[in-house]
Parts: sequence; structure tokens; C-alpha cells
Amino acid sequence: MPMGTLRIRELSRRDGAQLIELFRSSFPRELEISGFDVRAVRKSLRLYGVLKVIQRLTRKPFVLFTVGEVEGKVVAAVSLNRERNAWYIGTVMVALGHRRKGFGRAILEHALGVAREYGGKRAILHVLEDNLPAKRLYESAGFQTFERVVHFVREPPEGEEVLLPAGYTLSKTDVFDRRALGIVHAAREPESAEVYGEPEPTPWYLRPLARLQPGVRERYAVVHGGQWVGIYTFGAPFRERGAANVSIAILPDHRGSRLEEALPSRALGRAREIGCPRLLTAADERNVPLLSACGRLGFEKLYVMEGMYRDL
Repeated sequence: MPMGTLRIRELSRRDGAQLIELFRSSFPRELEISGFDVRAVRKSLRLYGVLKVIQRLTRKPFVLFTVGEVEGKVVAAVSLNRERNAWYIGTVMVALGHRRKGFGRAILEHALGVAREYGGKRAILHVLEDNLPAKRLYESAGFQTFERVVHFVREPPEGEEVLLPAGYTLSKTDVFDRRALGIVHAAREPESAEVYGEPEPTPWYLRPLARLQPGVRERYAVVHGGQWVGIYTFGAPFRERGAANVSIAILPDHRGSRLEEALPSRALGRAREIGCPRLLTAADERNVPLLSACGRLGFEKLYVMEGMYRDL
């Protein structure tokens, strides 16, 4: 292999320490807010080793993690998650001392090739709106913007939570519930729903491994008149060692009913209960009721992520 050539392969267990360092150097701003627990990350990497074996047997992978190495050192990485006919590309990383060498493009093109190999029809990713080098790379690879998502943060305050509006209740459901996936999809903005396409149910083999992941994961259906009209998802990947996060998906006909204030308020209380120092959430720029509610609840804007896609 010529000096300085990037060798791309699937993640292996021995890559743990180098991958953790790559994470830290690639996302310092995000990790400062979200927190980072090395022990939890190492456990996730061990579970990925089990997942690799199962996916090779099934020949239909759902999650893939690829690294690029130069002379035995991991200098780039990318993850892939299947969403039925689309693949989501995440955590595209290149080490600081190895940028501007074409490694980002190489590992991105590899990811696109893998997606095509497994029947993907579309690739999707998100990028910080102010990360101009990355945006130029994605645009030159044929990606175009389809959504803008505002990310917020708030320290859990003391005091009473905002109550659910009259006629609405929460019903706890499994985090892998197919019906919940359908509600989340239906709650997307129409243009985004078209890009993502119908959601892919989580494969049977991934569910037990996901349940072994560290942290807290809770999902509730928002119920009105006996019907599910929204999904409330709370997570704390590192528990008290990092930020909690909440995802709010409400069907268009039920927006503006104060659910947008009650559900994040509930999540702030839950974060305070388990000792998380802050809560993260996000809202599509077109979802005005949720954006406005975050402002009224005292959330601070962190950054904007632009969703981009290209057909394969």
C-alpha cells in the first residue's frame, strides 16, 4: 500500500481507543454539550462486534460502521443506518491532521457504494449549517438540502411542569413499536416525509442488543379520543454523565394545542429526576408551534443542522 493511502474497512474491536479519540477531535462543540462517557461508548463498540456477526449471517445489515486507516492509524470514519429504501449517513469524521487529502470524499463515496450494494435508493445526511467545507463536499457529491432542523438546549429548572392539555394522555409503548414509527413519519413535514420514505421496522436481531445499550430510553404515545396523535421519546445515553434528549412528534391536526409545551416540560422534569445537567431537543424550522414553545420554555438555540439527500 503506497505511503499515505487510505484503507477503508469495517470497524473492528481493536479500533475502540482510536475511534473515541476521533470522536472527541471531530465533534468538540457537540460533545461539550451532550457529554461523553468512555465506558458507555466502549460497551456500544463491544455490542457492535456481536452485531457484525449476526448481520453477516442474515446478509441484510441495518447498521454499519466503517473506518479509514493510514499506516495502521484510524483517521476517518462513517456510519450507515438503513431506512427501508434509504440509508442514513452519520458521523462522517476525518482526523484534524488528515483533512484536505481527499479522505472525506473517499469514505463518503465508499458509504454511498455500500448503500447501493444493499439496494438503497437514496442517501440522507445532516450537516451543521456553518460547516462550509463539509457542505461543499456533499454538494459536489450530488446532495441537495431538503430541511433545516434547529437544535436547542435547556438546564432542567425547578418548579412545576406544564400539564397536558385536557383530553390528552400518555401511554407507554415499546421503543421499537411499529405503530409509533408510523406516527413519527406522519408527523414529519411533507417534504421531509417524502425524502425519508416509509420507516423500516427495527430488525429482530437488533432489538435485544439495543436493550443492552447503556442509558435510559423511554417512549410514549400521545393519546386523544382513543387514537394515537403523537409520540414522545425521552433518552439519556449516559444518564447523569451527559445531556438527556427529547423528541416530540405531533400530527399536524393536533399542533398548537399546548402539547408542544407540556411534553418538553415533562422531559425537563424527567432529566432533573435522573440527574442530567441539561436537556437537548430539536424542531424542524417549518414546525412553528414547536419552535415557539421551545422559546417560551426558555430553551437556548444551539445550532442548525441542514438535512441533505441524493438519489443513488
